[in-house]
Formats: sequence, C-alpha cells, structure tokens
Amino acid sequence: MSSNVLQRVSDARTYLTAKVPFLGFMTLRLRPRVAAPEDGVPTAGVGADGTLVLNEEFVATLTDPQFRGLIAHEVLHPAMHFFERMASKQLRPWNAAHDFKINQVIQGFVDGGRAGNIELPPGGLLDRKYDEMSAEEIYESFPKVPMPGSGGQGKGGKGGKGPPQSGGGSGGDVPQDPSEGNPLGGDCRPDLSSTPQGKAAGRGDTSAQERLAREWKQALVAAAQVHEQQKGRGSLPGNLRIFIDELLDPKMHWTDVLSRYLGEHAGKPDLTYMRPSRRSAAAGEILIGRRRRTFPDVTVFWDTSGSQTGEEKNILPEVHSMCEDLDLTIRVVIIDSAIHADLENVTEAVTVIEALAGGGGSDFRPAFELLDEERNTSVVIAFTDGYIGVPAVMPDTLKGVIWVLTTRGVDPTGGKWGEVLRLDGEQNGEWE
Repeated sequence: MSSNVLQRVSDARTYLTAKVPFLGFMTLRLRPRVAAPEDGVPTAGVGADGTLVLNEEFVATLTDPQFRGLIAHEVLHPAMHFFERMASKQLRPWNAAHDFKINQVIQGFVDGGRAGNIELPPGGLLDRKYDEMSAEEIYESFPKVPMPGSGGQGKGGKGGKGPPQSGGGSGGDVPQDPSEGNPLGGDCRPDLSSTPQGKAAGRGDTSAQERLAREWKQALVAAAQVHEQQKGRGSLPGNLRIFIDELLDPKMHWTDVLSRYLGEHAGKPDLTYMRPSRRSAAAGEILIGRRRRTFPDVTVFWDTSGSQTGEEKNILPEVHSMCEDLDLTIRVVIIDSAIHADLENVTEAVTVIEALAGGGGSDFRPAFELLDEERNTSVVIAFTDGYIGVPAVMPDTLKGVIWVLTTRGVDPTGGKWGEVLRLDGEQNGEWE
C-alpha cells in the first residue's frame, strides 16, 4: 500500500508541474513518507523542512483532484512561513488561521481554470469573509475562550504523539480553534521533520529556523518566476502575489507593518526571574545585570552617525506617529558608535529632538549589548542606513527586530536576521 501512496504523490506532482507550475515546483520540495502508528497522523501532516506524512487510509478516500489539493495545501504551510510566524500563538488556532489563508491561494488557482482538476479535501477550511485578511488577522478574529489547563504535550492525532499545543505564552484567553473535531486540523507539526536542520528548527533552534525560512523564501520566489514564465504575468492569484511581493520588499506604509508586527509579538511581561546575561560567561562569573520589572513594547534605536545626517526629517515623523497613534510604551536609544541618550516612556517626539546627538562612527552593538544584559523582551525598531555594526545574531530574548532603512539603505545583517522595511516619502507618506 505504501508504494501506492508515494506513486500518487508522484502523479500529483507531475500534473501540477505541467498545469500549475507554481504548485508543482513547490511540491517538489516535499519529503513524503507514509505515517506510522506512533506518528499520530490521522490524515496528513507537514514539518518545517517539508517532510510530508500521509495516512494511507485517509489518502485512499481522496479523489485525484482532492489529493492534488491536499499536497498543495501541505507544502504551502512551511512555504508561507507558518512556523516562523507562529511566535507565541496557540498552535491549533494558528494552524486553522493559516489553513483559511493558504486555501484562498489554492482556490485562486482553481478559479483560474483548474476547477474539477484541483479540489480542497472534504473539511478544508475556506471562507470568503477572510479574503482581505492576513493569517495573523484571521487568528485574532477568532472568538476568545479561556486558556485550557496546563498539560504540556498535546495530541497530534488519535493515540499518537504530538507537538506542544502552543508556540509559547500562558494565561488569559486564547483564540478558539475553529477546526476542533475536524480530522484535517492540526496538520502543521514541528515534530515531524526528518532532516537534522528541520529537527533542530522544531526544537526551537533559531538559526535553523532562519535557514529554513530563507530556503523557503528562495523556493517561493523561484516557483513564482517559473509559473509566470510559463503562464504569463498576472497568472498568480492576487493574494499570493501580494505575499511574495511583501516577502521580497515591503512597499506599504511602514506603520501598518509595524502595527501588525506588534499585534503579533509585543507584550508587557511582568518578569520575576532574569537569566544572567550571555556576557556573564565571558567574564567567568555570574554578573547581576540591570533588571527591569517590565520592558517597553517598543525600543527604538536611532542611528545618528555621520552618514545619517539629514535623515532626522524622515525619522522624526515616524517616532511622532508611534507616540500619537499606537497605544504602546516606547523607549528611544540615541546612538552612533556610543549611546548618547536612553529615553524611557517616550510620549512626545519633542523629547527625542532635545536628546539628538552624534555624528561619529556607526555601531549598534553597544545598544544590543545593553538589551541583552537586561534580558529585554521588547521589539526593536532600528532606524538606520544599514552601514553600521550589528551583532552576529539577534539577542535571544528580543521578540523581533525591524530594520527601518533610510535613503539607499542596506540590510546590516545581509539577510541573516530581523525584518527589513524601507523608509521613503513616496512609498510611506510624509509627516503633515
């Protein structure tokens, strides 16, 4: 029977490669195998590295069009960065939110001429009311229910092992899982990866996660190029085209991106325990770091080095907008190669103007070292042209870093970590 399942995968890939090159190209990255009882996979599951686990009995119930839809669905989960975007979300409802979004993409291909040849399997989540929403927005729109009691490991399927049921966090209300009772729910499984890199990513290794994210990004872009070469420009579903464009180079107003990012990542933790700074080990002893009861939602790094002269008029409106429009606690660190000011609880941009100083060299590392020593858990928004020193890796307690690049800026990490947003008047508006 297992050979029949793998033959169906091969046949589906062949069809998709010929008729829907984007999906065909992507499914070639899958690593299919048949589910074993200990996998606890009643239908299908996918790992961060593209390992595809298929239940023989379930596959036997699907028509060929439904099976094509199934493997397209599975590969789009890691390809559209399910695991990287999960952060502290609850796994099952986030899985359902992502299901709604990627099924829109598949339905877009179906509506574009593949009706009857590609279908979503019975129970596949699809609702037009979510058409204009991101997966994150869909997740937040679900009704909230009390957090279930702590129980550690959840079930990936009937009688089998499964991944933790959340990406982290605890307490409070959580989004309700609309796929509860649906055998297709919970198909994204961090524990199903078969490669060393995938297994490391499933255990939370950030460097492995970032490498996989880059590989999926490259594959996604290549698949889009192949598809448009064969089928013509404009042949990709609109919501997929938007996702790919944003993945390559965000074009929308940066505060919109920031608002969504903060909605996903930011929070106000009440810390009662602080691990020692990583620099303690280098000192050969345990050092008591600077301790804060709470951290700001956003820590702004403002690069005031000589190459940034004249950019104040572009950066200041953005800080003003954060203070005026976002209900967040904001800290602003003014730095060239040394920290000139560290402003907490900033509520008015005028207080930042008074503290601006610099004009020297370019090095963000003192600022990142400060946050690392504090074990700071905020989101960093770094205004810079990118010609500045940065750490080799992101401090592990930060919830994220957004590089807001000024005129002709470059990613200071070379694409290794953090998210990039380009700041210019034409694309992002001007302060009025």
